[in-house]
Amino acid sequence: MKKFRWLTIGVFTLMVSLGSIHTAMAEGSLKQNFKQVDIRTVIEAVAKISGYNIIIDPRVKGKVTFIAPAGMNPSELYQSLLAVLRVHGYAAIEGDSAIKIIPANMARDQFPYRSNDLTNDDWVTEVISINNVEATKLVAVLRPLIAKEGHLVALSDSNKLIVTDVVSNIKRLKNILKRVDVDTLGHYEVITVLNSSAEELSKTIKGIIGKPTGSNAKAVKVSFDARSNRLILSGDEQKRMILRALIAHLDVKVESESQVQVIYLRYAKATEMAETLRKVAGNRAILNSAKSEANSGGGNNGEGGGSAPVPTRSLSAKQLKDQISIEADERMNALIISAPTAIAHTLKGVIKQLDIRRAQVLIEAIFVELSEDRAANLGIEWALLGQAGAGIVNFSGAIPSLLGRTAEAATAAQGELIGRGFTIGAGALNNAGDQGWGALISALNSDSSSNILATPSILTLDNEEAEIVVGREVPFQTGSFTSGNNAATNPFNTIERKNVGLKLKVKPQINEGNEIYLDIDQEISDVLPKGEAVDLQTTKRQIKTRVIVGDGNIVVLGGLINEKETQTESKVPFFGDLPWIGGLFRSTSTAREKVNLMIFLRPVIIRNNETSDYYSQKKYTYMAEEQTHLLDKKGSRLLSDEDLRPRLPTLQEWRGAASSTATWPSVNKSNVQPLVSNVQPTEPVVSPKNTGNLSDSTAELLDL
Repeated sequence: MKKFRWLTIGVFTLMVSLGSIHTAMAEGSLKQNFKQVDIRTVIEAVAKISGYNIIIDPRVKGKVTFIAPAGMNPSELYQSLLAVLRVHGYAAIEGDSAIKIIPANMARDQFPYRSNDLTNDDWVTEVISINNVEATKLVAVLRPLIAKEGHLVALSDSNKLIVTDVVSNIKRLKNILKRVDVDTLGHYEVITVLNSSAEELSKTIKGIIGKPTGSNAKAVKVSFDARSNRLILSGDEQKRMILRALIAHLDVKVESESQVQVIYLRYAKATEMAETLRKVAGNRAILNSAKSEANSGGGNNGEGGGSAPVPTRSLSAKQLKDQISIEADERMNALIISAPTAIAHTLKGVIKQLDIRRAQVLIEAIFVELSEDRAANLGIEWALLGQAGAGIVNFSGAIPSLLGRTAEAATAAQGELIGRGFTIGAGALNNAGDQGWGALISALNSDSSSNILATPSILTLDNEEAEIVVGREVPFQTGSFTSGNNAATNPFNTIERKNVGLKLKVKPQINEGNEIYLDIDQEISDVLPKGEAVDLQTTKRQIKTRVIVGDGNIVVLGGLINEKETQTESKVPFFGDLPWIGGLFRSTSTAREKVNLMIFLRPVIIRNNETSDYYSQKKYTYMAEEQTHLLDKKGSRLLSDEDLRPRLPTLQEWRGAASSTATWPSVNKSNVQPLVSNVQPTEPVVSPKNTGNLSDSTAELLDL
């Protein structure tokens, strides 16, 4: 009976408590104070008021005391519940659709990563970067500040901390780290290297201390200043002291005052580089700078200390200059430098900047002679279609007559081939390219009033003069005398041989924007018929000018008119050569005409092997195809047996059996602009069948 009475009192008390909770829930706030109420009951009440879906772990048990004298809204009520759970060792983990309440020590791997919408009582996992201190050393210091249900671990490789705790406690840890993780770069020292290279010494020290890792990356740093030949140490003071002693042992004098170094050059010529370095080494400013460094001891120090002076004997600028020796070994293309450390270091810096790969310039040329009448016609046609310019022959606008075949081959309008025009001194054609270049040669050569003298091409380095000479050596008598001995007379003539023909000197210089400065010296000479002259007579036509042309564009030189005399003799074989009566069987005619010399130059910049291979393949492929064409030509007198026929090897065979399957490197066609934009580079511009009085092989050669 007594047991039933106590059970009735307990049920009544619980019903009153639940009634109070439901009353508070109905009012939208919780004002009732709870003492020793089951935690599940409180969680259920908060869930109904706040509207959250809450899942309670079976291990969540116990009595709680919840005192709320003032009313709270649902959000404040939920935050109070989080505080209650934290006090009793539980944690709330928010999911997509529900909140799980589990023991805090079981929830380390379920806490979310740091986000911006968390409250101070939420459990999170955050990664904190440590910048100046070893993260592993901070674990022992910070672990007592972490909740017993929390987690703290250090990553030595990345020098970071991973912390699992409530938001409020993580904020407190960050404030502590701001005072602990201080920058040690303010503690540094600068050490002047007197007897060796600071760069080499820095490499040696880094090799000894090993590659920095996350745990000791900020402990000590070693750097160097190449200009002043000094080392910079920063970081832990004790480690800097160890490195300072190491530097003192390494930076010692050798037996000789100078260091002998052999430097192998990659691109420059050793003899030319040696001459440049001798001038640099003799510069007074460099000698004075080296003298100042050699006579000074120690270096400037920062907050953490400095290096002690290293005594050395005083050296004058003249003494330093006498210790410098720079020699070139042409066989190995190397420099042998013997000089004090400071000067040797300066010279190595100069070599590094000068010993680079230089660009090349491929210059293609056409030398054309036009008769005076034909030149006049060209001038009239071009002037009618464009704006007239100044000079003997004006070129402006398009070229309808001379380049008609080019337009037909392109099968489309190609715009103006000659844009800015041409005068007696120099001119330029725009939009130059390989296909249009071949079309221009073929059009000129197919004209009966034009004569192509030569189409040479030459490859030269940037800022290096190139020369082409095509002609013959003609003997000229420069003097004569006689010597007498015992009434005998011995005549003696002095002869000097001179080149007569075509000569072209070009010196390209690549400027900014892929423009090429051309220093041109062109000369064409010929021997005149002797006539009434005592000795040989020559004609000379020369152009010497300087122009600027874009990469791949065409520059035109012309206006040199020369009177040309042609003698033609017709005779009956045998009878025309008979004395006395031979004149009855032969006739002689003399024709005179004036010809105008025009020169087309097209420079192309070659910066890499791919572009060079492209133009080499073009020439080589033509020669191989031309040889095959001649061998297969009907009626050829060459060997009929294909196995015995001489032939050029293929590119793969030339490169070797190991690379027989290799293909020719491709070229970035954006760097090779065609003269006629509508013509594909692989299609011929002018068919060999439309080249007038030229043979097929000559027309194909000109199309190169």
